[in-house]
Amino acid sequence: MPPSEAKKRANRKWDEAHRADYWRCTVAFRADEKEMVTARAAKLGQTVSEYIRGLVFQDIHPEEDHPGVFSAEDIDLPDFGE
Repeated sequence: MPPSEAKKRANRKWDEAHRADYWRCTVAFRADEKEMVTARAAKLGQTVSEYIRGLVFQDIHPEEDHPGVFSAEDIDLPDFGE
């Protein structure tokens, strides 16, 4: 179900109030990948945003500990054909 107009207004208001503190980035996945990504995040007890941010920061700073992020050896990732 798409967000209501009230939810859209609330999101815009929050975005405006926190513009200097946050950068919003949109990531597109194929529709058939949604369940895989959301299920993995849920299994780790994270939101999809937390999961993706954790993976990005783990890639940028692999030597640092990132709470809630697991090493590549701990995660069963599908073969993406790299």
